[in-house]
Amino acid sequence: MKSPTLTAGKPFDPKAWPLRELTLPQALERQVRLRPGKTFLTELASGRSFSYAEIDSWSTGLARALHAIGVARGSHLGVLMENSAEHVALFFAIGKLGAVTVPVNTAARGELLRYYFAHAECKSVIVDAALLPRLTEVVAQLPLLERVIVVGECDPSAVLHWTSLPALHSLDSLQKRKTAPLSGPAPECQDMLMLAYTSGTTGPSKASMLSHAAALTYGTGAAEAQRYTDWDVFYVCLPLFHNNALLASLCSALVAGASIALSPRFSVSRFWSEVGSTGATITNLLGAMTSFLWSAPPSKGDSDNRLRLVSMAPVPAYAREFEQRFGLNVMSNYGLSDFGMGTSFTDRDPKEKLGSIGRPRRGMQVRIADDADFEVADGVPGEIQMRSDDPWRAATGYFRMAEATLTAHRNQWFHTGDRGYRDAEGYFWFVDRQKDCIRRRGENISAFEVEQILMRHPAVAQVAVFPVTTSNNDEEVAAAIVRHAGADIGFVQLVEHCRTNMAYFMVPRFLQFHDRLPTTANQKVEKFRLKQELQRDLGKAWDREAAGVIVKR
Repeated sequence: MKSPTLTAGKPFDPKAWPLRELTLPQALERQVRLRPGKTFLTELASGRSFSYAEIDSWSTGLARALHAIGVARGSHLGVLMENSAEHVALFFAIGKLGAVTVPVNTAARGELLRYYFAHAECKSVIVDAALLPRLTEVVAQLPLLERVIVVGECDPSAVLHWTSLPALHSLDSLQKRKTAPLSGPAPECQDMLMLAYTSGTTGPSKASMLSHAAALTYGTGAAEAQRYTDWDVFYVCLPLFHNNALLASLCSALVAGASIALSPRFSVSRFWSEVGSTGATITNLLGAMTSFLWSAPPSKGDSDNRLRLVSMAPVPAYAREFEQRFGLNVMSNYGLSDFGMGTSFTDRDPKEKLGSIGRPRRGMQVRIADDADFEVADGVPGEIQMRSDDPWRAATGYFRMAEATLTAHRNQWFHTGDRGYRDAEGYFWFVDRQKDCIRRRGENISAFEVEQILMRHPAVAQVAVFPVTTSNNDEEVAAAIVRHAGADIGFVQLVEHCRTNMAYFMVPRFLQFHDRLPTTANQKVEKFRLKQELQRDLGKAWDREAAGVIVKR
């Protein structure tokens, strides 16, 4: 594997980034002082590029414009945007303003979209013009919403039937306003920067509260563990509404003084050409992305790239072969939106440990515990638990969910709900998830939320949602459904109900009708039985893909 010399760039120095100074405005200001003209961001879709100084100036103007229309310090702003330079600039602008960004999955719609913005108490929403119709569907159910900022040219027909219309602003017009400098104290490291929605498991999706320090230590921790330098170029094709792209990539590049090549989304056909044309040295792969790249026909030019590090989650069994074929080193990082990043496997660790989630990062404690929260011996599976040595380095809990926060942080350890073990050399290995969560192609899906939306259909009496594994080792969403007596409804109608009320990737692929669902003595549905029965013969279930029912993004 090629391993470019680290002397090609200035390595990240953790001592130069004290925790008290970890705020988004200070981090950007620091890099402007050190490297004002260096390219920070290249938007591949348009070819636009922005230096550190240009992003700083742009985001300051946006912060002033938002303040001028009434966005106050501490206010929550929902962000419904695809990958773009505007998305990045607004992230910095909201941080400079001392407000709170609430990034939302752009696939969300209907009840799910309403829940996100209502639960987060968003008074403002920033939305791409192409996604504005999604917002119009639920705006009447958002009484706290005061203003909407539209990015891009807005089709007037998109708001013709908008009831209870809040103030509507164009980002372009806001940027042209003359505005006064921001006043008041600058944000501090402990101030909340964002609400990051994590997949609901035993209930609705939870919003993790991340301070400026917690968000930026995604970057400082990774930059230190993986030895990022200002020579690196991060290829980012994952969505900016996910912590992986926004924090683990963007914030890592920021603190390292590196550059970002931002792609609209992951594409197998574009991946290697964009990696090559941008000179990317680092990228992150989630879920089936690795499998899609590996399954492409081999080529003599597979290793003709500058990538030196690729983070994978999970790390597949063929990782060593992947390294050799594409001429790079595989790394991995373990963490959760609910808490932060806890471990890293680096290119300096023994190759026989490839596949593990590595060892704890400096300043983080990780252990394996049993159901009573007692630590278990090496080699014994248990729950992965984490805690930080430093204040404000991890998420501080769940917004408006005090009981869930206390449960997750009981006995002074954060309980991940994931099972794993530690080996004799101190490396941690992920086993499986205890949570009622489905991971489909890199997306975490709450079985509970899918069930709740299905139950809203008048024909559905009972439902159980669970994962099944297909031939490519990816998880798919399956649903076992009991209809009300006399209800006349088919699978296609249920899929349509799901499509209009949830993100496209949440819509069940496999569906089955049952007369009754198996339950325990205390009336809990035995999902494991349903899963085992269906997994033995997926052909028994109705498969929407086989039926040609297409669910678009």
